[in-house]
Amino acid sequence: MKKDLLKLTAVLGLVMVCLVLGGCGESRSPFAGKYRSVEPFAGKDYVDLDLKADGKGTWTFAGKSTEFTWMVNEGRIWIYTKSGAILIVTPGNGGNLLSADMSADWHPGCPPGSCVTFRRVPEGG
Repeated sequence: MKKDLLKLTAVLGLVMVCLVLGGCGESRSPFAGKYRSVEPFAGKDYVDLDLKADGKGTWTFAGKSTEFTWMVNEGRIWIYTKSGAILIVTPGNGGNLLSADMSADWHPGCPPGSCVTFRRVPEGG
């Protein structure tokens, strides 16, 4: 019994260290930066996406910002909002284009009509 508890404690400890050090998942650095939607979202306004290297970010639409955390896993960007929503973003063109699946379903890519495409904003731009 004590042996099983010790193993469980060791595994949980490793998971916590992995999460704290950011060692889980793939490197975020190729995707960190500022992006803007290619077209207005829902025909209203452009969406600004800021992916910070520390795994935090903001989604700004119509003057309102939502903070989130993000990570890279299996070549895709996973965005986690504080309310529990998960948004899967597929990078393209060397990370200069991002396609966000807005369908609220799990898809291997972005279904037509349910994607928001973002283009990286050049630094200082």
